[in-house]
Amino acid sequence: MLSASCRFLCPPAIAVASLLITLFIPLLAAAQDNKDWRGAWIADNGHQVLYLVLRNDKVSGFYCSECYEPANLAFVDDGSLAANALHFNLYHSPSASAAYIEQVDARRDGEELVLTLNKPNSAATLRMHRAPPQQVPPPIAVARPNTPAPGRARTLPATAELVTADKVTGLWLWGSGPTKQYFIFKRHKDDIRGMVCGPCDSAKDFAPLENISMNGTNFHFDIVHEDNGIGYEENGPFSNVTDAQISMNEMQMTTVASFNPQGRKFEMTLLGPMQYMPARKP
Repeated sequence: MLSASCRFLCPPAIAVASLLITLFIPLLAAAQDNKDWRGAWIADNGHQVLYLVLRNDKVSGFYCSECYEPANLAFVDDGSLAANALHFNLYHSPSASAAYIEQVDARRDGEELVLTLNKPNSAATLRMHRAPPQQVPPPIAVARPNTPAPGRARTLPATAELVTADKVTGLWLWGSGPTKQYFIFKRHKDDIRGMVCGPCDSAKDFAPLENISMNGTNFHFDIVHEDNGIGYEENGPFSNVTDAQISMNEMQMTTVASFNPQGRKFEMTLLGPMQYMPARKP
């Protein structure tokens, strides 16, 4: 009979325990964290973007190709993360009659993300890599008055309108030229999701629009930043918490970073919703 002191830690037991620990260490090394998946990924052709959001054990995000066209926007949902694999569905809706679900199995291969795409009648493999870092220009010194200017009150062109799904879905634009931003809202299941990009040829300038809600004349959504945005380097993943109102063809919004809710607020006026007209091919 084993003595009390040897009942659990005799040399053979220690050897077995050491062997189990040795075998378990590679498994720990292989297990991947959310940071290994989240954020923007692009295909080699640069025209396909996958943006993954992993927060609170929930997987979401979007996929798009030629992302300025609303019909090309698909949403990530029903996701689950295992030790070294990510599974999710892509909900495509190029039109109401052509909607379909694509089942996706993803794995990491070095610095690449390898997707196995299972469509209803076919399967394909797509390799993606991290988007290049944002090219942020250096700040320009601007003379500022000693006292801050008073905040500008939001001025709608007419009375704020009741916010409905039909009123917000579609393409909204802010700004002009190469840095113009495209806000796209689409129906997804029983809710609305979206995406913003600008310029849309750089995957680091993309962000999902999530946590969307409508209450009377108030429209709320979060601009989600998993690996980009002003403040990411210092604070990690965050959201720009946004509230808006709609009047005629204007959406006037106020947004503030979630890591500093009492900080500086940004005002933007979007125009829309607009009908996207693809260029005619010669």
